[in-house]
Amino acid sequence: MIEDYLSLTLKNFSHQKKRTFLTLIGIFIGIAALVSLVSLGQGLQKSISDQFAQLGTDKIFILPGSGFFETSAKGVAITDKDLKDIRNSKGVQEVAGNIFKIGRVKVGDTLVYNNVLGTPLDQTRKVTESAFKLKVMKGRELKSGDRYAAFVGPRWAKDKDILPKGIGVGSRLEVENKTFRVVGFFESLGNPDDDSLVMIPYDTAKDLFDQPDSFDYVIAQASEGAEPAVVAEAIKKKMRGSRNLEEGEENFNVSTSEDLIQSFNAVLLIVQIIVIGIAFISLLVGGINITNTMYTSVIERTGDIGVMKAIGARNGDILALFMMEAGILGLVGGSIGIIFGVGLSQLVSLAANAAGLGFIKAFFPWYLILGALLFSFTVGAIAGIIPAMNAARLKPVDALRYE
Repeated sequence: MIEDYLSLTLKNFSHQKKRTFLTLIGIFIGIAALVSLVSLGQGLQKSISDQFAQLGTDKIFILPGSGFFETSAKGVAITDKDLKDIRNSKGVQEVAGNIFKIGRVKVGDTLVYNNVLGTPLDQTRKVTESAFKLKVMKGRELKSGDRYAAFVGPRWAKDKDILPKGIGVGSRLEVENKTFRVVGFFESLGNPDDDSLVMIPYDTAKDLFDQPDSFDYVIAQASEGAEPAVVAEAIKKKMRGSRNLEEGEENFNVSTSEDLIQSFNAVLLIVQIIVIGIAFISLLVGGINITNTMYTSVIERTGDIGVMKAIGARNGDILALFMMEAGILGLVGGSIGIIFGVGLSQLVSLAANAAGLGFIKAFFPWYLILGALLFSFTVGAIAGIIPAMNAARLKPVDALRYE
């Protein structure tokens, strides 16, 4: 029976090639958009989650402001006193305060505005280095006694990346009009912002950016065996007490690596919902096209329906035939859309990788492909319900008399 339905369906498609193609356009554009954008979103989510996970589950991040993605202007600066309170919180092993700015960095005649990190050079620097998994690629890292030394990302060493001609160990660069000597390069961290970072001593940075008694963010390392979430709550309690704040009035943010992942995923979820909504509009248009096509098909084949009913076809057989035809239209459009969507997202990934945005990768979980196929078939079948019901209700005598 199913073979007969398929044979009749494919025969009808072959007789109406142009109409079939035009009907498929809305479905395959919608599915292509859905697959490409969702796969890129999934890949981005996976890449960012992996990077956050690399920060280490024992790290806790403290910033001004009531939310991790808010600007520090909405919060009260983290001071030396806060740093002592954090260090004295239960479960904290070590604390590193950092200055993070977008500064003017000049090499030769090339001036760029770039991320500059002022990090301590005492034993606490290991907290920052372990959080970001910094490994020396060339030269050495910053050490105690350095004043105007810079430890920079690998993009500075490449020709025609940040600079027309890359620099090496011993090269000079200016940060906020002060000359620094490059003492080393760290290995790639996987994204262009981090790979272009310029790290300088904290004491130099606080003079350079006129920030003598405050930090842009603090990294606390939990003691061995301590639960980061519990330690984070202890830090919040300590800082609330020091600042005379009630719970819920915090003008600072304390986040574990897991908190950062959840915050990012929440933002990405909103973006994906918007993207899926846009793709759904295209699918809705495609569904309407299928409905119109099926109505036309029912009218054109009214005589055939009469013949089928006259030789014993039941209403359910006619209903199943037209619903399967509509569903296959959706399935074929979805299959073409998946091929286009996969190809498009792979092209975007290749282009992003060539541009140094290696964290933008397409990810194709099996449920995305299977879900897209089932969804496209369902859209087609639903779009064909009303025309199929109209066809099934036709009386054989009326259908045979139709011209």
